[in-house]
Amino acid sequence: MEREPTYTLDDVLGLGFEASCMRGDGTRFLWHGTCGLRVSPDGRRTVLITDSAALPQTPWFATRWGKEEIEEIGIRA
Repeated sequence: MEREPTYTLDDVLGLGFEASCMRGDGTRFLWHGTCGLRVSPDGRRTVLITDSAALPQTPWFATRWGKEEIEEIGIRA
């Protein structure tokens, strides 16, 4: 079984592809370009994020669209 490649927050911000992650408390994040979403662990609250300083330094995973973007710019995982 092949493992999904992970990326750092710096990769996501610097390369600009769509990615998601989950913080230890279950909070989920989605980021693309200059904005993203933070979803509470229970899924009841979603907040728009426009400041990348609010994003966690946890492993990030490219979304399906993010994988296509990575392929387009020629980056290998």
